[in-house]
Amino acid sequence: MTNMLSLRINKQLKEDFYSFCKRKGFTAGKAVTLLAKQFSKSGEIPFSLDVDGNRRYSDGNFIRVSIFLEAATREQFAAACEEYGLPMSIVVRSYMDYCVTNDSFPYGGDKKRRGCE
Repeated sequence: MTNMLSLRINKQLKEDFYSFCKRKGFTAGKAVTLLAKQFSKSGEIPFSLDVDGNRRYSDGNFIRVSIFLEAATREQFAAACEEYGLPMSIVVRSYMDYCVTNDSFPYGGDKKRRGCE
């Protein structure tokens, strides 16, 4: 299994999410790793999923984004998403949208407790 998670997202969502991550002291990769680890561990998604994409972003102007995840983390995340019956891309796009919309990560706590360092 590849270590890259590749998905198509709205260009503005990508820019907003990367800017959000930078303000919070994260890279986009670390933020998505946070999602993958926490969702795999808890089996719960603490934000709403928008299966049609993103609530605040139009369907147009999509770009492809690739994010590195360690192989074990990606496998666990893929299994958790499969258990929910959802593609990883829907979960990640909804997570990005949640973070940008709420200006916070849905899992709370500091970086160290969230397992990102």
